[in-house]
Amino acid sequence: MDAPLDSFYFSDEDDNLDDKLLTDDDEHADMYDIAGEKEMLEEIRRSLEEDADYPAIKGPQDIDSHLLTSSAPELIKILLVFSKDDQQMEILANISRRLGWSVSVAKDAEKAVEIFQTRGHELVIIDHRGQRAVEGDAICRAIKSSPVYHSSVIIALVKKSYFINSEKDEIVTLDLLEKGFSRALLECSNEGILINELVGIYTSSVLPKTQLAAAHALYLALDRCHDMVHITNERNILQFLNKVTEKLLGYKTEELVGRNLGEIVHYENFALIEQQLSKGREFEGNMNCKRKNNQMITINCRIIPFCITPKKATHYIYVYDTLYLLENSGPLSPINSPLQSTQRASILSNRKSSDVKSAISEGHRRYSLQKLHSLQLEAPITKVITLLSNAITETTNPETAGQIDKAIEILKTTELYVPHLRDDKIYTDPVATDLVGALLSASRNPWDSRRSSADSARLSHLRGISITSTRGPAKPFRGPQEIMELLDNSLEWSFDIFKLEILTEKRPLVFLGMNIMNMYDVPNKLDCDEKVIHNWLTLIEANYISTNSYHNSTHAADVMQAIARFMQSDRLKQILDPLDEVAALIAAATHDIDHPGRSSQFLSNSNNRLAILYNDLSILESHHAALTFKLSLSDDKVNIFKNLDRDTYKILRTNIIDMILATEMTKHFEHLARFMNVCSLRIGEDQPMEYNTENVDVTILLQPDNVMMVKRMMIKCADVSNPTRPLRSCIEWARRIAEEYFNQTDEEKKLNIPVVMPMFDRMTCSIPKSQIGFVDFIINDMIEAWDSFIDMPEMLNYMRHNYDKWKEFNDQGITTLQDIEKIQLQPDLKIIKLSEERR
Repeated sequence: MDAPLDSFYFSDEDDNLDDKLLTDDDEHADMYDIAGEKEMLEEIRRSLEEDADYPAIKGPQDIDSHLLTSSAPELIKILLVFSKDDQQMEILANISRRLGWSVSVAKDAEKAVEIFQTRGHELVIIDHRGQRAVEGDAICRAIKSSPVYHSSVIIALVKKSYFINSEKDEIVTLDLLEKGFSRALLECSNEGILINELVGIYTSSVLPKTQLAAAHALYLALDRCHDMVHITNERNILQFLNKVTEKLLGYKTEELVGRNLGEIVHYENFALIEQQLSKGREFEGNMNCKRKNNQMITINCRIIPFCITPKKATHYIYVYDTLYLLENSGPLSPINSPLQSTQRASILSNRKSSDVKSAISEGHRRYSLQKLHSLQLEAPITKVITLLSNAITETTNPETAGQIDKAIEILKTTELYVPHLRDDKIYTDPVATDLVGALLSASRNPWDSRRSSADSARLSHLRGISITSTRGPAKPFRGPQEIMELLDNSLEWSFDIFKLEILTEKRPLVFLGMNIMNMYDVPNKLDCDEKVIHNWLTLIEANYISTNSYHNSTHAADVMQAIARFMQSDRLKQILDPLDEVAALIAAATHDIDHPGRSSQFLSNSNNRLAILYNDLSILESHHAALTFKLSLSDDKVNIFKNLDRDTYKILRTNIIDMILATEMTKHFEHLARFMNVCSLRIGEDQPMEYNTENVDVTILLQPDNVMMVKRMMIKCADVSNPTRPLRSCIEWARRIAEEYFNQTDEEKKLNIPVVMPMFDRMTCSIPKSQIGFVDFIINDMIEAWDSFIDMPEMLNYMRHNYDKWKEFNDQGITTLQDIEKIQLQPDLKIIKLSEERR
């Protein structure tokens, strides 16, 4: 709190003395020479900083004298609020400018708040004399309630009689404080006296608050940094710990503050630490840290003694280097955990090359690794091969050696995650095989290379890309109240996206997107107005092709809703930071933008301009990612990234692109295998698939590569979540995707180009079989692993129920598109069309 108000008031005893102070300018002119006001102000500032009892650190590092404030003079912004331009205001404005301050003037509360919100003045002087006191109180309250108000000093300019009015019983200084003022200033016409008063206010109030704000910034940086930091007093009692502690050790802040650090941090030789610290030197070494689950991890730690006085350390700062946490945690992990055994093997594989070389020199190896070890770079797969090669020479069992040899041959292949259908799980239904093959094939169909016998024709060009593409005048949509009520449930997994599509006249992305973006505070995180977000969503939705039955803005909105629901899970809240959440929502909204309703294989086979542009590699996904940023950067009115600093923008851009590219189905098994290797364990080969994620180490998940991997899985699960939705929605999505596949097959036959999915003929295809195969080969393992990871059993329940219903439909002969549309006439499965809704 500031110094008491009465210490800054004039203490004149009578009016005569007051008059003397106001009129004897000649007598005091020399005392308050104002020729060098700026120099005097800076000299006082330097003097205060030199004389202040700044803390010092024993050892090689000392605190910079200007750690909290710049050595350059501050440009102070002062706001004068006077209803009339009288002499007092002119004097205050004049001397403020002579001090080098920036002066603003306002005459009423509205103008004062407007100017204050624009400039954020450090010092505000409000006319509080006589009848203007009530208005001054209101102005003070208005400024303090402003969203930009933080630590400004607000001064009440008063008459001397304000303090000596004998009729008042209350202490007027306290009255001013209660009204929100920081202190008071007596009216005065002597510039020298006012110079002295303003300099005093600056040094005693403004400068300390500037230093305090800087200290808060340093605290925030400390709290958010990636290294774990603890601060204790001289008795080793914890005073502070940053947020990383909770992620790494599992303890809440309130559980540790006030406890002795020795309860969770152990070192073999504390005497050595004390010896170093007692000499004012820093100490560095490996500390054993106890997690809340009683596991122990080893972290390199640096201890810095912090001293308020030169005699003895009053605090100790522990800075833990988390970069090598994984490597050091292995030997201390419980050996009975399957996951920890996997981690331990990974840790062993990360030993330095010199250790591996010395092991190789012990004897002959079946495979020569000299060339491999001559490289300065080493990949994880080469380390694994090295360990297996060493194991061959150490085993005496020929059968084991043969198995290891075979494993090495497999690992030497370049594509470790290329999907292959398991020999013992061949699915004989041609529709399912057709679908899975098309989804997983990058540029050709390995299941069938047949060409259609239809007449040859040229493929018509896809719709041109236009960054100025907009809708016509928006049609009034029916029932806005219904939309608001529907959006109240936007985080429910049973959310009715098709009802939103109907109510919004096929503009669900704008309405749902704004609701979710605000829910996750995206405008503030991107530092942009809600209007810009709205414009951006409108432009993105306008560039989805509404005539597509499946890949339209409703699908984009559905994926965005799934992402928003996933991010409500405790697991993802622990892993994702605010920028990750923003990236995920943007990627979801744009992941299929300008999708032509045809697959990448179709574009490649038809020599489409996009296939030529992207060299037949990730054609559609590359187009979606590129168009996302082309549109977003096309105009400031839609540029949601324009207020981000360069580094933040690059990080966000990288994350968005990576998530959009992850939706390419040809990389499905690669992403799934990586996720399951790190984030879950399969239990029982001969039993139904089960996954265990309870022992997953959060420190492993927080590694940047693994955070990215989790985000890829999140958008993948959201993108193909249709079979996990309520049956009514599941059937509608299946109908829509089948219609799109049928249209592609029709066009392929017409153009006499390879038919990617020949079994997807609208007259003969069994839609239930295609859905059963899709769940068997693509969805089941992924959703079960994802459910185990984020604990969302409603996905599994719906998926299994829908799977059984598809089998029932197939047994009942409900197979064609017409059959599906007939069962959708049932009340519980009916999707109301827009025309029906209008009636």
